[in-house]
Amino acid sequence: MDRPVPAAFFEPASLGSLRRAAGASGDGRLEVYPQAERALGSLAADGVRLGVIAGSDEIGTEELAGLIERSALAALIERRLVVAAEERAASPFGRAIGVAGLEVEPERCLFVGEDRDMRHDALAAGLAVAPHVRLAAAVLGGARLRYIRATVPSSTADESWREVVGEYDLVPIRVVAQPVAFYAIATSAAAARLDDLGFQVDRLGAVDEPLATEVYLLRDDRQTRTGFLVPEGSSSAFAADEGASRVLASTVDGLYVAIEAGRSVESYHFEEARHGHTEKLIPDPSLILDQPQRAELVAERETIDQPVLSDDVQSAFGLITPERIASDLARYSGAEPLDESGARILSRHIVHPGNALAVETLINDLESIGDGQLEVTKHRFVHEGAPLANVEAKLSGADGDELVLVTAHLDSTAQFSAGYDPLSSPAPGADDDGSGLVAVLAVARTLVALGRKGAPKREIRLVLFNAEEHGLVGSKAYARDEAARGARIAGVFQLDMVGYNREPPRTFEVHAGFLGSAEVQQRSGALAERIAAAALQVSPRLPEPQIYLSTSVQERDPAEGRSDHASFQLVGYSACAASEDFFAGPGPASGSEPNPDYHMSSDTFVDPEYAADIARAVGCAAWLTANSP
Repeated sequence: MDRPVPAAFFEPASLGSLRRAAGASGDGRLEVYPQAERALGSLAADGVRLGVIAGSDEIGTEELAGLIERSALAALIERRLVVAAEERAASPFGRAIGVAGLEVEPERCLFVGEDRDMRHDALAAGLAVAPHVRLAAAVLGGARLRYIRATVPSSTADESWREVVGEYDLVPIRVVAQPVAFYAIATSAAAARLDDLGFQVDRLGAVDEPLATEVYLLRDDRQTRTGFLVPEGSSSAFAADEGASRVLASTVDGLYVAIEAGRSVESYHFEEARHGHTEKLIPDPSLILDQPQRAELVAERETIDQPVLSDDVQSAFGLITPERIASDLARYSGAEPLDESGARILSRHIVHPGNALAVETLINDLESIGDGQLEVTKHRFVHEGAPLANVEAKLSGADGDELVLVTAHLDSTAQFSAGYDPLSSPAPGADDDGSGLVAVLAVARTLVALGRKGAPKREIRLVLFNAEEHGLVGSKAYARDEAARGARIAGVFQLDMVGYNREPPRTFEVHAGFLGSAEVQQRSGALAERIAAAALQVSPRLPEPQIYLSTSVQERDPAEGRSDHASFQLVGYSACAASEDFFAGPGPASGSEPNPDYHMSSDTFVDPEYAADIARAVGCAAWLTANSP
């Protein structure tokens, strides 16, 4: 008897970027990754039946089928194999197997999805699973997966290893600079080939561990502070919880931890953790492939030292006022109701009802601000089994396909507060990152006013990222999507905690450090210099910003890898983050004024004049970048 025809089902996020029009059910698009289209074409040529499974009840089967039919995959995917979880009680995986027909046995079915909770459910239904489309054919062929760390020989000075690695069945999840190495999900055969090529390959964890886990980098800042031979680290916390997590590696960067389905990374909120101590590592080929070829436009240093602003531009940035900042912040931090209904956003934590309310409020505010000039969409992703969304607003450019991003994160947490319950406890997050959120709204008003008098040369996007507090999750999903489709990003300007200042001087920071690429750091530094130059024109009360770069592991920008700008640097884009004076430095003589209410329910104070000044400087720098030669 012949073996049954195999079938492969894909979660939408594994195939492309899913954007849904704000407030309009069914009006969305799936922007397919070129690598996904190639992979599915190859599978179809081998006789594999192809379908799509959405594991969240946020999207229905008919809407999902419509997205597929309007995408580049319409000719490859069978309509009857498109299934969504419209009823929580019914497993979409069991239904998918049923509608595929009796000729398909569960063990000959594959589910490809980036979310470990969905992969766990697929395994329970009897399907094989893979965390990325690049691994689909290998897993269908019986390959086993594992986590690896491959170190490039120190004698290798060029980047040719990147192209070679791309030929094997593996997907990188992180690249480090000193020494040059990458972490990846790989087949056993791919790991063996890297051995043969001269890489130092460490097998991390157990075979098949990537099937239902996700890896996080957890920075143990307390252990870093106390130093060598002082038993003050947090790694021992995992010893009592080995069933739900496993430390794969302990490095100078922190702990690489595999966390199983059903367990939140928030369970491991280390004591004395500093800003951005958690980073989720998602499978992303662009961490290695094609990265040096990012097409970006950053003007030469001498053209940005003294920006010449017209009276119209000066006047438009005057719309960013302390009063507007304070009014918006009161609504998004719960100090004031949103409207006449009396509803308040008491928390923007991703599991709190206030997060979804904040997303919808942002959409409404941006549509109102845009008055037809801004295209507002939700950028969908899945994290810990739940659907989440970034909020994106586009101001069209007049020339070419380059773009500039002004960003902040919309979620909050109060994890350091005693007895904190993310499902119900308040987490106002006024400074972190309510101040950045309302700064983006303020910049949006200015850009719309300028746009009425003439579109910028390059498209400008205002993006509010979700799940930053869980490891830069929303920005990594967004940056991965842009890199996969070859987006030409001229610069990313992140606003993260720009409101806390009680004592003079009114110092602020711009973080551009990135050890992973001298070129990316140089271009990111140029963006930081542009903020400094713009501040002279539109925010003269601010002193010159403290600009941070990285020169070595020991002399590293303290915010490298710790805010949403890092997600773009990792895939080769220029990006920087503006913040209040949170870190000491740069240099031994420079102090700091960190917010003592960081990640606490008492994070309610923001100096609106200070936040408005920083917002004007960053917004002006973005406008100049969007209109540079």
